[in-house]
Amino acid sequence: MEETFNRFSMDWGIIQSVPDQRSVGFEFNSDLPLLALKGIGLQEVTDPHYSWDNRSRPDNQCVIQYTVSGCGAIEVDGIHYSVPAGYAFLIDIPGPSRYYIPKDSARWEFFFLEFTKECLPMLWKIYRTAGPVIRLSESSGLLPKIIDMYRLVTGGQLASYFQNARLSYDFWLSLTEYAVTQSATFLSKVDYAKRFIDQNYRSPDLSLDQIADYAGLSKYYLCKEFRHKFGISPGKYIRTLRMDKACDLLSTRPDFSLQEIAAQVGYANDNYFGKVFKAEKGVSPDRYRKRQSRYDTIQTVYETPSAGFGSGREKP
Repeated sequence: MEETFNRFSMDWGIIQSVPDQRSVGFEFNSDLPLLALKGIGLQEVTDPHYSWDNRSRPDNQCVIQYTVSGCGAIEVDGIHYSVPAGYAFLIDIPGPSRYYIPKDSARWEFFFLEFTKECLPMLWKIYRTAGPVIRLSESSGLLPKIIDMYRLVTGGQLASYFQNARLSYDFWLSLTEYAVTQSATFLSKVDYAKRFIDQNYRSPDLSLDQIADYAGLSKYYLCKEFRHKFGISPGKYIRTLRMDKACDLLSTRPDFSLQEIAAQVGYANDNYFGKVFKAEKGVSPDRYRKRQSRYDTIQTVYETPSAGFGSGREKP
């Protein structure tokens, strides 16, 4: 097809000439279950009712949709994500997702790439590290790969199943490596945030602002990435940590008053500490303390007997 426009400068100044919008699909005549590109296309949508609900679609494939211009959106497991220019979403179809044009967008131009389900292990790896929406920066080199695949397919030059699979594996390996590398920066910062909480949970002034500043993250990314890695929000983690420490003190330090224990775990007010403790544990601190068994000696158990020889200690 004759090339009719010169664009795709995107965020980093790469200029590529790309054929008119079109799409191509494949049928494979092979008994080898290889990761392969099933279809690719360049499409522009302006219909405000454009929406694909993937829960009941008959397709059996994985889709990557990269926004060239305009803006789209996707809902995954009830969470809505914006997909502006330079970003792509990744989904497994059928599955608990829906992509659509949001109300504040007049158009959405995108590349879509459909792959066989052999890409699923890499897709789930990307989900665990980066989530369903990812920005493809200049350093990724992924947009040129998408454009090259589009050129080959629309130009009729992807004639072999093996050639298709070779390009598909190269693309998915590059995408997975990029996603894991990019998310490592956030995850290491989240580790710093958790360490800061572990070291400062005793402070009644501990706040999300302090934690985010220490980790070098916005509060939004702190909460998002903390929950992503640890399965719990930072605020819930702080309460859980404080309550666990309080339980330990209630069990092992009968000489500590409730006010002293509250201060040890980051609460300036023992009445408020008591309310939080009851909400988390279902009983008051006093009642919890009375329920605990008393032992004269606490024995630490190690994996091998020799490692813990002589480790018994008297209870304080």
